[in-house]
Amino acid sequence: MDNEQLLQAISNLLDEKLDEKLDEKLDEKLDKKLDEKLKPVNSRLDKMDSRLEKMESDVSVLRMGQVDIRKELKKVKHKVSDTYDLALDAWGTSTENRNWIEGDKLKA
Repeated sequence: MDNEQLLQAISNLLDEKLDEKLDEKLDEKLDKKLDEKLKPVNSRLDKMDSRLEKMESDVSVLRMGQVDIRKELKKVKHKVSDTYDLALDAWGTSTENRNWIEGDKLKA
């Protein structure tokens, strides 16, 4: 290897090392700048996350409440239906009894 090739090889090595160091420093500076610029945005995002988590818990509580209301509504429907059937039976029986009593009065 002659001197010129040796100098070229050394120059290439130095360029590579300098590029690596420069890239590292640029990355560090860029990360710091981005962190500084994004701090307010990250803060807002954190607040939004906490609000969303609270809303999700509230929604799940509401869903459980709806399930309970549906169960109670079914119970009420069954009670109303049973009461209607009982009232209808009572009305039919009273009508039959009235007809039977009136029929006995007509025979007498």
